[in-house]
Amino acid sequence: MNVTSLRRRADTANVFTSAEHAIEARRAHSLVSICQMEIERMILDADLEMGARINELALAARLGISRGPVREACRSLVQAGLLETRANRGFFVRRLTQKEVVDLYDLRAGLMHLAGELVARNATAEQLANLREMVNAMDAARIEGDIERFQNINAEFHAALVTATDNRRLDEVYRGLANESRLFRRRGLVSAGAMESSNREHRAIVDAIASRDAARAAATMENHILQGKARFLSAAVDEIGD
Repeated sequence: MNVTSLRRRADTANVFTSAEHAIEARRAHSLVSICQMEIERMILDADLEMGARINELALAARLGISRGPVREACRSLVQAGLLETRANRGFFVRRLTQKEVVDLYDLRAGLMHLAGELVARNATAEQLANLREMVNAMDAARIEGDIERFQNINAEFHAALVTATDNRRLDEVYRGLANESRLFRRRGLVSAGAMESSNREHRAIVDAIASRDAARAAATMENHILQGKARFLSAAVDEIGD
């Protein structure tokens, strides 16, 4: 076999090796994403309470994968503010103090004030119609007593508001804060009266945006978050530490 043939064979082998590495890397990334989504779901559904330890071996066995992707997913969720590490003990669902929750509300209120100014200027007719549909859907969920559905649509509504600002960086910052907010269960919205108040505020937000009054939209959106803080404080959430 001549030198040229040997080089071609070596090049072919390198191509296959590179492709195998790429496929393996993509598979590993997909598994990490799957693990991350599952842990997030468990937190959102309260299958994992604040302070709960992540059982890496059990989760890996349930998903039928190795422990590596689970650990990588946990590291990513530490960066996202949902988990925390404890020396020689592993990963735990982050436990927020009441002060931290209140601080989150205040920060979100400031961001939503800015978002209100932007969304009143930038929201499209289609986005506005979608917001109205979500408000109506929350009313239907409230009437049916479907708290979980109300809260899911509520989260979608706020995400849609921020998306309609057409400001990518604001969207990124707000979604990070929203992820942290998922660590505590919003018992302030459990009662029908609280859900009715919250959705009345949602409707006022949409009306303000439709009027294209930036100052009114900003004040209405900020007030909604502050009212949410008041509902949280009055609900005596016993799962939050001092």
